[in-house]
Amino acid sequence: MSLLQFREATENDAQAVLNIVNLAYRTEGGWTTESHLVVGDRLVEEDYLAALNTPNTIIFLALEGDIIVGCIELKIADGHAHLGMLSVLPDRQNQGIASQLLAYAEQQAKQTYSAKIAEMLVLDVRQELLEFYYRKGYERADEYVPFPTDLNVGKPIDQNLMFEKVVKTL
Repeated sequence: MSLLQFREATENDAQAVLNIVNLAYRTEGGWTTESHLVVGDRLVEEDYLAALNTPNTIIFLALEGDIIVGCIELKIADGHAHLGMLSVLPDRQNQGIASQLLAYAEQQAKQTYSAKIAEMLVLDVRQELLEFYYRKGYERADEYVPFPTDLNVGKPIDQNLMFEKVVKTL
């Protein structure tokens, strides 16, 4: 397992974060790819910069030395921590980085923002990702949300693509 440092993302990190997120979600390189389900970028610079300027939204970075190897977004609303965009460079996956990033974001949500519940949306057809989150203590919420075709997160190949909500008590 890698020894990581964590920090909040800034505008100067835009290209590195865009690269990590789009490589993780939209190329064939890693086990988190959605390229067979969704086409187009997962994250564009405009949305990244908007997230940085949104109250109660933080993007945390994982670094090995001075190299950004992963990220996760945390949004706080109504005492809940909404986690998303968990991404690790494909050639650095399966080394515990995602687990450490997730644990760090959960800890920050609980300690800094007094969040009681962590939740996230996972593509319902990505059983291996759902199982990853179950191993981290998340449970099914029996709630489903259609893939958002009105946002800049790519276009689903199957128009019936759904997200499943998973939750965890912090």
